[in-house]
Amino acid sequence: MKSVLMIVQNFYPEIGSAGNRMKNIYLHLKRNGFEVTVITLKPSYPNQSLYQDTKFWDEDSIEEDVIRIKPDKVKRYTSNMGKRLLHYLEAMWLFIYTIIRLEKKYDYVFATTPPIFPTLAALIAKKKMKAKLITDVRDLWPESLIGVGVFNNKWVLKIAFFLERKLYRHSDFIIINSPGFRDYIVAKGVKEEAIQFIPNSLTADELTLKNLLTPISEKVIKVVYAGNIGLAQDLKKLIAVAEKLREHKQIEFSMIGYGYRISEVEKEISSRGLTNIKMINAMNRRVTLHEVSTSHIAYVSLVEKEVFNKVLPGKIIDYMCVGKPIVGDVDGRAKKMLMEAKCGLVAESRNVDEICQHILTMASDPALREELGENGHRYAKQHFQWSKNIKGLINVMEASG
Repeated sequence: MKSVLMIVQNFYPEIGSAGNRMKNIYLHLKRNGFEVTVITLKPSYPNQSLYQDTKFWDEDSIEEDVIRIKPDKVKRYTSNMGKRLLHYLEAMWLFIYTIIRLEKKYDYVFATTPPIFPTLAALIAKKKMKAKLITDVRDLWPESLIGVGVFNNKWVLKIAFFLERKLYRHSDFIIINSPGFRDYIVAKGVKEEAIQFIPNSLTADELTLKNLLTPISEKVIKVVYAGNIGLAQDLKKLIAVAEKLREHKQIEFSMIGYGYRISEVEKEISSRGLTNIKMINAMNRRVTLHEVSTSHIAYVSLVEKEVFNKVLPGKIIDYMCVGKPIVGDVDGRAKKMLMEAKCGLVAESRNVDEICQHILTMASDPALREELGENGHRYAKQHFQWSKNIKGLINVMEASG
């Protein structure tokens, strides 16, 4: 039996696309006959107290394979980028310390980025265990930090880019969750045949949720945003959309959110005196999908920067999962997929007026919403099932064995 050591910062039961992706990769490796051990941090995204609720711990057998590193001394999710950097560095050393003490050898080391710093532990594990290194690239970090313009310390960035190049070049295989990352990674010196596209995907059970819950009324049209309220999402624009449509009493907005900018967004809503947009506390994945399913329209956005044109947001796939028509303030790969799936309307101008018009168009046309939602769900079943997509990773590992 081949063995895999996963070194991941975000893992079950943490909410968010990173934790969900790692959980599903772990589960499918196990189902395909691999012995898997996971080294991760104590769950704390977006805060540790959230995971005192037992509803987040819904997989009984996972913990037996998990090594959870002691709680952080540095606050993990903070608006202070300097403190976040300290957290990443602390996590890096905790991972390294844990790996040095491990006596067991593994055939494969699996690491994921962002952030880039903890992946240094994976390089050490590869050398110590003489294992093959598989790197999962979920975002182009630190490139994306520059894209959102919140961090520009040239020395830290220089170290981060050095680690990025070193990680890519020492990886035996690289997995990407967006095709848009391929050219960037090849330009770093990686052979194209070593790169495998495995998108964020869905379980068979999740794909059945579309028919379980539907909007309970056409009198109120619910527009939902679900996911990270962070640096890459331009959610102040959604607030401006809600403000512009405040006289349309039949349209209500909600954000199921967590992350870096949540308090900033809440203050913005309050300062504008908006009553047609509400914040909903972070929930586990299944409850979140239920909430999205009972809405009429789903919204996705990314900051207007070149680096984010390469990104394929996991929330689009989740919206497709429950058959919701999508209004998109996106470009690049995200826009291309929405157009290919024919599951939404994209604001070509990226401005508030056009986004408002798309929402009004959908709000007044139930048949259009149904058509777009069905298209998205059909596309998701064709392209985004874990049971199919994980074969790309399994085939790579078996071929190298």
